[in-house]
Amino acid sequence: MTGEQPSEVTLSKPVRPGDQEQLAPDGAAGARSGRWVSVAAPLALVALTAAWLFLGAGTLRTAVIWLAFGVLALCLGAVGVSVLRAGAARDRTYARAVRAASSASEGDRSAALPARLHGTPWPSLRAVGLLVALPTLVCLWIVLAAAEPDSGSRAAALREAGTVTGTFRIAAIEHEVTEGRGRHADATAQYTVLLPPANGQRGGRGVPASFTAATERRHEVGGTLYVGHVPGHPELGAVGDDQRAEVERKLSGRAVEASVSWVAAGFWILVTLALCAGWWRVGVTRRGARSTGGDWVALRVRVTGGGKHTDAPPAEGTDQATARERRDSTRQLKCLLLAVDGTDRTVPFHGELSSTVAGTVLSGASGLLMWHPQRRRGKDMLAELIGDDGWQLPGAVPVRVAEEVAADAPGPDRAALSGTGRQVRLLDLGAAWSATVPKPVLAGLVCSLAITGALLAVPDNGAWRLWAGAAGLLAPLVALLVRASLADEGSADGAAPGGD
Repeated sequence: MTGEQPSEVTLSKPVRPGDQEQLAPDGAAGARSGRWVSVAAPLALVALTAAWLFLGAGTLRTAVIWLAFGVLALCLGAVGVSVLRAGAARDRTYARAVRAASSASEGDRSAALPARLHGTPWPSLRAVGLLVALPTLVCLWIVLAAAEPDSGSRAAALREAGTVTGTFRIAAIEHEVTEGRGRHADATAQYTVLLPPANGQRGGRGVPASFTAATERRHEVGGTLYVGHVPGHPELGAVGDDQRAEVERKLSGRAVEASVSWVAAGFWILVTLALCAGWWRVGVTRRGARSTGGDWVALRVRVTGGGKHTDAPPAEGTDQATARERRDSTRQLKCLLLAVDGTDRTVPFHGELSSTVAGTVLSGASGLLMWHPQRRRGKDMLAELIGDDGWQLPGAVPVRVAEEVAADAPGPDRAALSGTGRQVRLLDLGAAWSATVPKPVLAGLVCSLAITGALLAVPDNGAWRLWAGAAGLLAPLVALLVRASLADEGSADGAAPGGD
């Protein structure tokens, strides 16, 4: 950057133009599976979580849960196949995407403006899928760990026979175990109530029915509990609790109480919507297809590499409040660095990509940097980098930099830009993301999927569920830490004197 701009740039090391062919083997392994997984996995996670939260025991819940789990297993299998068979470093998949997008030009290196620019359906869908999948996974593991899917065989028999819930007096209490002291301490005990006699029986004596319940406070003989039973069939027994919602949960076979389900779903939906709304407001690559015109700004540029740009407002005033406001408005951007023809200016072009790898792959490429002065999003001017080879890369340029460079830089020959316009193809650098998943991360996801299957398949209410849920949540995080540690060790070995 020039001295007039209050910013700093750290440039990554580019490679020779001839190296790009070595980084781009034939084929597009991982692109189709990546798109399928981006759509199927979030939908399966949402269906699985919703079914576990809201559906009672029965054929519908079983079908939804295991169908969704099967889809997740297929998605993970597709990613695993991409990694093991066609796995490649990100620079190779980026180079492959550049070569695929460049084929649209068929050798035409015209400098004309494209008549129409593409939207970003798949990159946007991947971003939304990730933002939906992450909070859904966290919610799923929490509710799987905290659930009590085993309501007992008695509750299942009562559910099939058709139960009603009412209040009954406690006739006897046995085997009471309390947690704490006082009447309001939690207690687990075997309670006995007297159910109405069977139909046709004479006499007013009730039929004793015993059940074990974990109540929120201690109870005494003569107190009342909510009890679910089948009228006229006391031989089927009963289930009870001092909370009506817990009795209804057991009788319906739900793994989570209704109140807990709605609270968990509320947090889940709010977090997901907040993430998606934040991305919708600031996502610099989100856009629809649109036409170009004479009011667009177009500059001839050349990619010099990838690096970092410090976007800071101009220094105005020396008081402490002004300095703090300037510091709060300063941001670090990982970006492509574009040298503007005819000037000594460098423009930072950032988007949802790995700028270091993109800078390495695209280093030396030339083309047009285009934007419409009224298409802004936050502090950025939405821009398009149009390669001479026929690809279109969406991104953004800081508004202040765009305004300054547009005023100083000479524009391209408008006569060359006029005419019917050229055809371009969207450069989706992340299309083959599934082939770039690190093997430690893949192993962590496989471990989490196995734990999820165990929590779904084993209807047990033991404390092991909490440990298993924690393991499922932490396995991918541990895998990411292992991956980062291995990457750091690789960088240190490469930087060591005499290293290969």
